Amino acid sequence: MTLRNFSMSIAYGAALLAACSTTPPPVEVTLSATDFRYEPASVEVLGGQQATVTMQNMGTLEHDFVIQEIPLEVKAGESGSEVMAGHTMDEMEVEPAVHMGATTGMSSSVTFVPTKPGTYEFFCAVPGHKEAGMIGTLTVSER
Repeated sequence: MTLRNFSMSIAYGAALLAACSTTPPPVEVTLSATDFRYEPASVEVLGGQQATVTMQNMGTLEHDFVIQEIPLEVKAGESGSEVMAGHTMDEMEVEPAVHMGATTGMSSSVTFVPTKPGTYEFFCAVPGHKEAGMIGTLTVSER
């Protein structure tokens, strides 16, 4: 093997390794929350992809967005939400992995990095809302 071929092999290997290990670009998803549904009700992201979900509360009631259990790279971070008076997660047996809430006419965002492919339910944890059908699915696909 010549030095030139060896150098080309090294460059090709490095490019292949870089292509296999690249992190997918961040994704932003916007959900509309109405009384009592999310639009869209299904969302898809890639494992290892930073996802920012923004919920716009278009309903007449307060709503939130909860994923009870999902493997995450880091703890989910919420931004832009107001504290909803009287709304706590006290009724939940386990603290949700992902949570945000928004009062009527407001929006809120949460950013997280899911790590394990699968289908995860999201729902509104305001009492009675999940039971009224305010649920959706987050599908995490392999990259």
